[in-house]
Amino acid sequence: MNKKPFYWLTITFIFFYFSISISQDTDLYTPLNIQKAYETKTRSPEGIPGDNYWQNRSEYFIQAELFPATGMLAGKAKIKYFNESPDTLTRIVLRLYQDVMKKGNPRQFPVSPNDITDGIKLKSLKVNKSAVDIEGGTHLFRSSTNLSITLESPLYSSEKLIIEVEWEFKISRTSNIRMGQYSDTDFFIAYWYPQISVYDDIDGWDVTEYYGAVEFYNDFSEYEVEVTVPKDYLIWACGELQNGEKLYRNDIYNRYQETKKSDEVVRIITKDDYTSGPVYQGNKKNTWKFIAHNVSDFTFAASNHYLWDAVSLVVDTVSGRRALTGTIYPETAPNYNEVALFSRATIEYLSFELPGVAYPYPHVTTFCNGKGDGGMESPMMANNGAPQKRSSSVGLTFHEIAHNYFPFITGINERKYAWMDEGWATFLPRSVVNRFTPEQEYMDYVITNYLHFAGSEYDMPPMNQSAMVNYPALRMSSYYRPSMAFTFLQDVMGEQKFKEALQLFINTWQGKHPLPYDLFNIFDRVYGDNLNWFWNPWFFEFAFPDLAIGDVVLTEDIITLVIEKKGKLPVPVSLKVVLDDDSEEILYRSAEIWKENSRTVEIEMQHTKPIQYIVLGNSSIPDVFPDNNRLDIME
Repeated sequence: MNKKPFYWLTITFIFFYFSISISQDTDLYTPLNIQKAYETKTRSPEGIPGDNYWQNRSEYFIQAELFPATGMLAGKAKIKYFNESPDTLTRIVLRLYQDVMKKGNPRQFPVSPNDITDGIKLKSLKVNKSAVDIEGGTHLFRSSTNLSITLESPLYSSEKLIIEVEWEFKISRTSNIRMGQYSDTDFFIAYWYPQISVYDDIDGWDVTEYYGAVEFYNDFSEYEVEVTVPKDYLIWACGELQNGEKLYRNDIYNRYQETKKSDEVVRIITKDDYTSGPVYQGNKKNTWKFIAHNVSDFTFAASNHYLWDAVSLVVDTVSGRRALTGTIYPETAPNYNEVALFSRATIEYLSFELPGVAYPYPHVTTFCNGKGDGGMESPMMANNGAPQKRSSSVGLTFHEIAHNYFPFITGINERKYAWMDEGWATFLPRSVVNRFTPEQEYMDYVITNYLHFAGSEYDMPPMNQSAMVNYPALRMSSYYRPSMAFTFLQDVMGEQKFKEALQLFINTWQGKHPLPYDLFNIFDRVYGDNLNWFWNPWFFEFAFPDLAIGDVVLTEDIITLVIEKKGKLPVPVSLKVVLDDDSEEILYRSAEIWKENSRTVEIEMQHTKPIQYIVLGNSSIPDVFPDNNRLDIME
């Protein structure tokens, strides 16, 4: 091309679409079972529950005992199950999660031979007071982690049944898949009780097996749980403690109560408290009693030496309701003396900034297991590692707490669509992480991790069912790719409309079971137009991001650049124009520039000032082939 100095007068943008138009069906692929739900009006194409929407529920009364010396847990439960569906049920499906550790069973994570067990040992099982033969009767079918019980009498619509079950299992010590024993005296107990599977309007019974990687899809239920431990052990759990005044030493209990009204971090239990005498009351054993309302699961943590910090804040300015945010941790855990503060900032951001929906639960407690950088969420509880970097501690704390919105307020089916919660929990921490650690741009970290596998066989569309995908593809499709999509979608819609759509989705589906199409349709309505040009490539298609500078035409006072979208993913266009005095101009357009599904866009700029070179893209826009993103003007 003809290269010569030229001069910057004014910058004008003339974006128009031309050239290669993608010939494709712009509708979103909708499976037949979901189309049927629209026809029966349990779901609505508008993204709201249909006139005939329903979901089942349970009430759990669980009594459990933890034996730290042997690493055993024994329990018994009485479960009332309510059939709110229009269907007659001839069987019930129970989940036996810890069968994932059973010899010979498949799993998605490596397991130490020392942690291989006989899985869940069922000691007794009754349905409506009638004993079930657990030794292999014809009424039972036990698969990898599910137990299907054929009912002697059908469960009709609007009726309930009662299941009584006793069980025990050995808690994993080395291969801690989402839960386990982390030292001689520290436990986080999750995926631990026989739980009734979800029966819904899309698939009937959810019989997806638990292999370790897939997570939640649970009904919203009531829990009354009693956990018995040796007297020197403390328990923290989902829900509200009912008998704390009989368990904690008086001064510690008073601190705990005062913290519920404190805007400053309180060290409820310190190292000095342990050395100055027992932190507990009681006998040889203590029973801790908890109640949790309308939650999708119940977990608890136990230790006889953990420190406890907490702080509270108002989460609803109308009612004045407060929530307690805290952390329990070993003294040596890096950054954990700040995690209660990180937790408070997280809840404040989620309640008042984005999504701007009041945190609905009475507390959230982060347990530090001291292992690695990862974490595991459950309602009101998190089981987190101990990252060395402060920024990682902030991000991990926020990520796991954000799950209280996705999937715990909105009952997402993570087994199918893990991106609907992991994507949001990866997207949302950005502002808070950047505030605490401004030296690291959060989304740059996400994009760097994505680019390790972008465009490879591991870069799979998020709408592929999560239970069918292994790591690292699951990480790509559930965490990195959707979080980038939400980032660019916020840019397209504008912060206010994006927030409005997210609030509408949460408020519409709070306590219910949304599908991805409900999310898509609600965002379409708030945006005011069809977003399929964005949804299809980001969520349904095998695709990667790749922009390039194509043809260039120079005249005396105008430069015309053609930007090519070589990859399918629509991403923003950012041009850094470096002038001859090394000053810079940034020219930017959101991903909406690709709305018409064109493969090229033409950018025309007037000029009079000398330019050295132009760079397409930046570290916040993924591009698998950045080598074609620079244009040198002056030699």
